Amino acid sequence: MKAPARSVPLARLAVPAAAACAALALAAGPASAATTTIHQDTATGAPYAGNWQIATVGTLNFSTSFLGMNVTGTCDSAQMQGTTTSAGTGELTAASIGACHTSNGFSSPATDLDLGGVSDRSGQISYDPVQGGRDGVIAIGGDLRISLKGQVLGITVTCIYGFRTGGSDGLTFDVYNRDNPNRPLSDDDLQGKSDNIQLVRESGSSGVCPSSGTGSGAAVGRGESTAGSGVFDRKLYLTS
Repeated sequence: MKAPARSVPLARLAVPAAAACAALALAAGPASAATTTIHQDTATGAPYAGNWQIATVGTLNFSTSFLGMNVTGTCDSAQMQGTTTSAGTGELTAASIGACHTSNGFSSPATDLDLGGVSDRSGQISYDPVQGGRDGVIAIGGDLRISLKGQVLGITVTCIYGFRTGGSDGLTFDVYNRDNPNRPLSDDDLQGKSDNIQLVRESGSSGVCPSSGTGSGAAVGRGESTAGSGVFDRKLYLTS
């Protein structure tokens, strides 16, 4: 089922908006001043450049206030594909979101996003280690917007959202190498995680749209052993 990234037809607004946020957020973003190298398999492996895929493990989890109600929700999955250089400069080429369900019985179907309306899909994964924590970050600049349409009491409304992380516009996600003991998942893969994604309602939205929401999720990233095969079986590793 195709739906434009800037006009996704959904009967329910809150959780699908956060899911779209998370799906795009796990792509790559603005460059850091630190030197970055993506390797094949291990820290000493050959530099990797080519196609990549990022896929969530477990559900995406969200909460928001909708028409005065506290609503929690989950989305089955999110997946992205793109390209990258060995220095981490990348471009998102595809994204999809699994079916979503909320605590008050709202739902949305699995959706493939058409990224043709997204003006900037480029970015950078950066090596930026924190002792006892992450190995790097993935970020998206503050200009990304998602517009959603849906029915509320029989009236079609439009909700436009921008994103913030840690009080700043845009999205930032921690990245963990496959052998980092602090990685969020037990999987033996490069991983990304964020617990404080915030959606912020932008001008042009209907007044009944949730003014904000929060989301969290974790995912693994892989490349291709055979370039152009579409089989994402190459483990990756991030260093300076």
